[in-house]
Amino acid sequence: MQICEHTLSRGTGLAPVGARWSGSVLGALMALAMAIPAAWAFDVKEAPPAPAEKGTLFKSVGESLRAGLRALSSGDPGSAVEPLTFAAREGNVAAQWKLGQMYREGEGVRRDDYKAYQNFSQIVNLRADESPDSPHARMVAQAFVALGSYHLTGIPNTRVRRDPGRAREMFHYAASYYNDADAQYHLGRVLADGLNGTKDLQQAARWFYLAAEQGHAFAQARFGQMLFNGDGVPRQAPRGLMWMQLAREQVDPTRYPWVVELNERAREIATEDERKLSEAFLRKRGKGIR
Repeated sequence: MQICEHTLSRGTGLAPVGARWSGSVLGALMALAMAIPAAWAFDVKEAPPAPAEKGTLFKSVGESLRAGLRALSSGDPGSAVEPLTFAAREGNVAAQWKLGQMYREGEGVRRDDYKAYQNFSQIVNLRADESPDSPHARMVAQAFVALGSYHLTGIPNTRVRRDPGRAREMFHYAASYYNDADAQYHLGRVLADGLNGTKDLQQAARWFYLAAEQGHAFAQARFGQMLFNGDGVPRQAPRGLMWMQLAREQVDPTRYPWVVELNERAREIATEDERKLSEAFLRKRGKGIR
């Protein structure tokens, strides 16, 4: 008997690992307030916005970025838009990333997925070859994930059409080059669910596992499901239960009920011995034993 995942409520949403990182983003961005972009393109083909006129509002990119981040940290995102836009137009990756987030979530601005797409595109066009060890690496990887998510669904009434193949490319690049857990999870979804036309459960399990080991709750749930069912991997029900329980302990059950239901359904189906062995695996993992 197999268990099935419930559909995610919003396909473009980032998973808990990304959410936790975003929660402390202001401190990270403050440290990058004077970042200067590289000149390499990933060929997203999104025209850059016109450069801001210097001397009208701020003396430098760093000054405008710091002003925007101060407004955000004080709880006034609306006042952050103008200075962040100035810095973003001058090519500052931190401002581009934060503006992309703000437009995607409707934080201080009217939600506009196309404007979010444009800001994330600028990061990808200018920073795709950023070193994985760079302080900007996480933002670059997350820009790839955001663009990939938009290409999975498209953006209505814009030039951004649904293109699962392009989405897979975006996820694969961030998953492999940057070892980004969100990208690994989304790439696993594309492969496991056949969103690009063909399912590849073995490769999906590989990417889910890599993200799960980094603490990605959704990947833990999906990898656990595959182990429990024996989908694309040899069936290991106790280890599958362990991964689903780890996921269950991370998520808000009111926001992500599918993770909770996946875990509960598996435990109903599992034998008593399988449940006991999964608890032993959980205890070992808690002690740092693999």
